[in-house]
Amino acid sequence: MVNQMKFLRQYWLILSIILLAVILVLIRTYCHNFRYDAVRWAEPSVHGTNILTKDQIVAMNSDILLITLGNEDPAIENLQDKILKLNPESIIEKTNLSLIKKNKGPVILFSDDNSVSARVWMVLSEMGIKNVYILRDDSKNELP
Repeated sequence: MVNQMKFLRQYWLILSIILLAVILVLIRTYCHNFRYDAVRWAEPSVHGTNILTKDQIVAMNSDILLITLGNEDPAIENLQDKILKLNPESIIEKTNLSLIKKNKGPVILFSDDNSVSARVWMVLSEMGIKNVYILRDDSKNELP
């Protein structure tokens, strides 16, 4: 017992560093934002079920949060008070993520460039946020 105490006193700094490293590895392994099931979250983009038109949005009766990711606003009746303008780069800021997560209804992304909406949709989906859609701009006839 005395030898063990002497060993611990001699190498307390090294043992502390090793213990701290093990704790940090465990935290890094089990506490992360991006899920390993990202492939499952990306499936709606393959099937196109994450894309909505203006008519589909107007028909929804739930709490819609429409996020505009550019300068252009979609012309949708009855939703002008539910539009949030954000830069695509700021979508993962803590305050913006909490707004998105707190919304009880669908989150709809709109940009004049459909690829921007698709990229933001993918990031949010990989973070495990459900009920996120892309508003397709029918005037361009392009899918993201």
